[in-house]
Amino acid sequence: MTLVTLEKIVRRFADDPILDGLSLRVDEGDRIGVVGDNGAGKTTMVRILAGVDDGDTGQRNCRKDLRIAYGAQMPKMPAGTTILELVLRGTGEHDALEQRMRALEGGMAGGDEVALREYGTLQAAFEAGGGYDRTHRVEKVLDGIGFDAAARGKDVAVLSGGEKSRVQLAILMTTPADLLILDEPTNHLDLAGIEFVEDFVQRYPGAVVVVSHDRRFLDRIATSIVEVGDGVANRFKGNFSHYAQQRDQALLAQARQYKNQREFLDKEMDYIRRNMAGRNSAQAKGRLKRLQRLQLIDKPKGRRATMRLSFGGGKGLQGQAIVEAEDLTVKIGGRTLLEHGTFRVWFGEVLALLGRNGTGKTTLLRLLAGRHPAAGGSLKIAQNLRIGYFSQEKSDLPLQGTVLEALRELDRTVDERELRDHLAMFLFCGDDVDKPVAELSGGEKQRLSLARLVRSQFDLLLMDEPTNHLDVAGTEGLEQALKEYPGTVVLITHDRQLVEEVADRVLWFEDGGLRTFDQGLEQCQRVLADERAAAKAAEAAAREKTAKKQGAGETPPPAKAVETGKVRNPLLFQKLEERIMAIEDELQTVRAAMIAPENYASVVKMKDLQAKEASLQQELTAAYAQWENWR
Repeated sequence: MTLVTLEKIVRRFADDPILDGLSLRVDEGDRIGVVGDNGAGKTTMVRILAGVDDGDTGQRNCRKDLRIAYGAQMPKMPAGTTILELVLRGTGEHDALEQRMRALEGGMAGGDEVALREYGTLQAAFEAGGGYDRTHRVEKVLDGIGFDAAARGKDVAVLSGGEKSRVQLAILMTTPADLLILDEPTNHLDLAGIEFVEDFVQRYPGAVVVVSHDRRFLDRIATSIVEVGDGVANRFKGNFSHYAQQRDQALLAQARQYKNQREFLDKEMDYIRRNMAGRNSAQAKGRLKRLQRLQLIDKPKGRRATMRLSFGGGKGLQGQAIVEAEDLTVKIGGRTLLEHGTFRVWFGEVLALLGRNGTGKTTLLRLLAGRHPAAGGSLKIAQNLRIGYFSQEKSDLPLQGTVLEALRELDRTVDERELRDHLAMFLFCGDDVDKPVAELSGGEKQRLSLARLVRSQFDLLLMDEPTNHLDVAGTEGLEQALKEYPGTVVLITHDRQLVEEVADRVLWFEDGGLRTFDQGLEQCQRVLADERAAAKAAEAAAREKTAKKQGAGETPPPAKAVETGKVRNPLLFQKLEERIMAIEDELQTVRAAMIAPENYASVVKMKDLQAKEASLQQELTAAYAQWENWR
């Protein structure tokens, strides 16, 4: 069933059409990845899709009572509210939806088919937002994107920009909806957070539209890719890798068709010119008439311009260790981020610095850049090493002035033409160079910071999340430049494909320590996954051993709780947890069946499913009450 369509949408800013006849359809179960150059209109399109903006002309049609979760619905973050409280409150849609479902139950009891169908639709949205177990779902989502139990109690008024973005993402992920729209959800997430969101999207019961530049993320979640460009949307089947192949094949086919038609036209026109006034003039005139009716193939535009980066560097340092850390301690405020850290960075390598958000990666990079002091240990950096530092916060950019002036301040002796040529390599062309820096978008600021960075010669590049806000073309340009760079790079990034393509080694930040993986990201992920699996197996074995000992009478009988009269029994508690998980799985299966067209269209089937759902929900509520009161 179709959820929403856009038909021939035109949207102008000033006199320039950003969307020019764009059409798109979103159906139930769709997993659509949206790509395109910065400024191509991706966000404009999804705002119109979500109904928070209108096109100048064209039509938007959506299913009645369609529920959409999109960032424009974000609530305010008042001081005195914790992260957990804010996400539980959400947009208010969860509570409103539950009340509506309760109101329909009376009509369903009397066999009202309309009420049954509407209830099935509402049920899918309700389940997407956490269903009857909202607190548990919210806590699971917050933990998955990097807010542990302690962090969930933080006041939202003191959050950083990246933390606020993650809170907003959590609200969207727990808002009851038929259609979830995410705009760059992987920005500000670490690798574990991205993997959690991937799994969430894959399991999401509604449709999902995601704007993203993360190629690996789109490979994992998308079943179709929509490319926005030249004012229209072109849809391709499959994930990002399939899209890239189809795009290149389509461009090649169009180029061949154009070439063949041009050769045919040249041949026909040559015949017409030679025979128009001669004995074969009738044939020449006939060919001319046929050419006049011929539909001409447009010349292929090719792939759009990408940033052309060329980092300078290299001073005969090959084979040397340019950074040596021994027993290094790093602190910020009263918190110790790294203790007894020992590592080396070799000239010419690309070292990826990875780990969960908040572990201290950025602080360590600032220390290497000379912008943060070490709290202990030894840090030796090669003499006369030219170091370039790329900050997440774009702290190197001037607060005032234009794009051109931001580049000119690095070297006042260079003429304006050379500066304009340099900025053009980073897609600042024409009047773009006169834009105030303060008014640039996140992606434009990213490109300007890179333009300033590569203007100088460096031996060591320290780069903190350089792909944030870059489009796919910009990320690919950066990737190629890093491959060709002769110097050394220490890179913090959440872009797994970038790490796999350019990084020689991975330095993993965890629990105040550092681990080195000399074979790169694949080895890092494999080892960490094996360790997590081993830890879970050991925990399960320990529980089983404890239960066996108690069953054999090797330990004294557990004391009874004074308040509840229940007996401490790990084996029974484990079985209770297993029963809760089994009920939740069965509930999920029943609710998935309720939104299947062949079921919600049948009164008899829906009655049976709703009765089973009510029974399971009652059983789950009782099990959770027992779990919470266990002593």
